[in-house]
Amino acid sequence: MLQLIRSQPGLLIVIGLLVGGAFVCTLVGLIMARAGASLRPVFWFAGFFALIVLPQLLGHSYQAMQAAKTRMPGNDTMQRPGSPSGPDDLEAGSPFGPDVDRQLITDVREAYGEVFKNATEARFAILPGGDTVLLARFDDFPAAEAAWIDYLRVAGWNQLPGEGDSHRGYAVTRPTGDRAYALAFGNQLGIWTGQDDAAIRARIRAGGFEIPARAPLAHNGAGNESGSPVSKSPLRFALLTAGISVYAFFLVLYFFKGAAWAGSSPARPGIVPVSSNELASRLESINELDVPFRVERGARPDQWIARWRNEDAHWVDLARARGLRRTFRIRLTLDESKGTVRATDEAATYDWSAGLGGANLEWKSLLGIVFFQYESQSSFGLGLDEQGRFTLRPDYQYTFDLNEMKSPLVETVTRSGWAWRPTVWQGPAWLRWLTE
Repeated sequence: MLQLIRSQPGLLIVIGLLVGGAFVCTLVGLIMARAGASLRPVFWFAGFFALIVLPQLLGHSYQAMQAAKTRMPGNDTMQRPGSPSGPDDLEAGSPFGPDVDRQLITDVREAYGEVFKNATEARFAILPGGDTVLLARFDDFPAAEAAWIDYLRVAGWNQLPGEGDSHRGYAVTRPTGDRAYALAFGNQLGIWTGQDDAAIRARIRAGGFEIPARAPLAHNGAGNESGSPVSKSPLRFALLTAGISVYAFFLVLYFFKGAAWAGSSPARPGIVPVSSNELASRLESINELDVPFRVERGARPDQWIARWRNEDAHWVDLARARGLRRTFRIRLTLDESKGTVRATDEAATYDWSAGLGGANLEWKSLLGIVFFQYESQSSFGLGLDEQGRFTLRPDYQYTFDLNEMKSPLVETVTRSGWAWRPTVWQGPAWLRWLTE
């Protein structure tokens, strides 16, 4: 398993994302639970995150399993040098190829210095046409990889311009003009030489091996590993495009409808829905409470705006001094036919300031659904205390808690027999099947 993950860094990254996502969701869930907020947004985000990451996990896992299929033939076909075996054994499945001469297979465990000192077996064969194959078996992959590194050093390949790594294999052009390729896979090491990359590919396949998909070996012209032309089927392309389109559509659908579900609150059971005029009156009556926002009429008869109050004199003075403008409002649309209040959060911040260190300008806005927000800010300045000494003290402090703003609104709506339905975007009626 460790070897599989090491050979597929993408798989390791995806696993790390899953672990990190689970940690973040757990942490945010604990914070929201302590604040008394609903955990629906956490469940929605976890599902959306899984829809994006899990296909990546499946894809990288499939690639890893395909790469793991690269195996040498079993012990029954790779006989130890000098061990008794009939001629039919090599012809049926020799790892050196069907044209190998058994008399030209030698044991090289004592050759190449200490490269193969830990190998359980290591054999070298010279084949017709001048091709060569060296196959060695070790106890595990780290030992095979270490031998791969030592062989490149002893053979001088590390001094030649080459391409690859220990997982894709390493290919070089030797001073003699031929090509050579070394690959550590499983608990084994294979080294092939040939006139060109096509000859090496043919020799690897003749031995019953699978060539890594990203091996640094040139293909046979425009072919694949088998040498046959690559099929560019229009049907396959159409199916792939359709699959990606369906997946993207499902993501968009889940995002909008899931976000609306995460922040929605159904009407209280057993309560007869009041009229829209009565609900509007109840919303306006919230202004009589000690709440940090005001409810005002909107541009349309069925629209109301809940706006965070920042008219405090100290706050206004601070805003004028720094060029600070901060607004947060919830746009409410009353749909009496559906018994639903659609809510969209809108926020904007404009902040400029200038001083000895230069000028600073910042602007940002938001439109959609905010599930949870808590913000606290202080402004400090020099002042005189009772004894006439300069002291650093806060000019103004404010705290913004979105839950304090939304809770009275949601309670008023649901206790009036209406449903609270947040929306990312209040689109036209014919598009509500997607946005709600």
